[in-house]
Order: sequence, then structure tokens, then C-alpha cells
Amino acid sequence: VVLTCTLSPREPVYQGKTLSRWLIEAGSGSWPRQSLVPADEAIRQIGTNGFTIIAKLLRSHDSALKCKLLGLYYKQSFIRIKITTQNDRHLYAFAACEALGSEARALVPEVAKALSHMDPYFRPNFENWLQSLGSDADAAVPALITILADKKNPTRQTMVQTLGIISMQRRREVVPVLTACCQDTNAMVRF
Repeated sequence: VVLTCTLSPREPVYQGKTLSRWLIEAGSGSWPRQSLVPADEAIRQIGTNGFTIIAKLLRSHDSALKCKLLGLYYKQSFIRIKITTQNDRHLYAFAACEALGSEARALVPEVAKALSHMDPYFRPNFENWLQSLGSDADAAVPALITILADKKNPTRQTMVQTLGIISMQRRREVVPVLTACCQDTNAMVRF
């Protein structure tokens, strides 16, 4: 037990609160922020020391069993407890990326991987963040192309704009994809 406690990395702390506590606070807002909130400043102060935790949040994925159990839980009304889901964790990671801005660009590969298992209706938040990074987010291009190619994906139309904004250094890879979008059967993708 002592060995486990000594080898596990400590969570960064700012003003007596762990990063996890600050992320929960940061996740209870809207974006773009009208004004700074204390949680955003705390996340900025923790900075790159929090990347390991943020990356872990991005990698979180609810199992099929957990999803089925959550479905049953939501149908009943007797017991009410807070259950943290992958969507919650992705929200906390998004709040961190927003607070850190371009300082979090090292997390782009983790965000790109997370896009494949993220709730499709949550992806636009991360796309907006990727767009704010411009060409610094070009590591996400392959993931965005994959999502755009999935004709069943309900959020694929937003990928076109994101690809156009972040792909300046990967034109050879992206221009044929965007050109093909001009012929897409989905009018929103053609736009």
C-alpha cells in the first residue's frame, strides 16, 4: 500500500484545491466565457502540470455495460446519485482546454483520439477550440477526415469548416477531401 501511494503521481493543487475540483467548477459554465471565473485562472496557474490528468479525462470511455446500467438508472426515479460519465469527463477536459487556450496545444493529439469515441453532439465544442488554435491543431486533421468520411455521423458537416481552418500545413491531404465535399449528398457538408 505504501509503495502504491508513493509511486502514484500527485494531482496538482492550486489554492488548496486539486485540479479535479477546479475542473468540476470550470465545467459548470458556458463558453465563450463572458468573464473569467476563478476555476479558469486556477487551471491556467496549474498549466502543463495538469496535462496528464486532462489527457486521462479525454481517454475516458464508458463501457457498454455502464451505458446499459445508466440507461436503467435514468428510467427509475427512486434513487438519485451523481454518476460521472465520459461526457462529464470530456466536459472537464474541454473546460481545461478552453482555460489554457493555446498553451494546451500539446493536447491536440489526445483531443483528436477522443473525437472518435466522444458524444457526437459534444464534438463541436472541441472543434471550436481546435479552430481557435489554427494550424497549431493540424495533428487533429486525420481524425477530422475520418469523421467527415462517416456518412452516418450527425456532426460531420461541422468538420469541413474546422478542416479548412486548421489544415494550412497539410493542404495536400485536405484539399482533395474538401473538394470531394463539394459533391457530397448532404447540403450542409457542401456548404
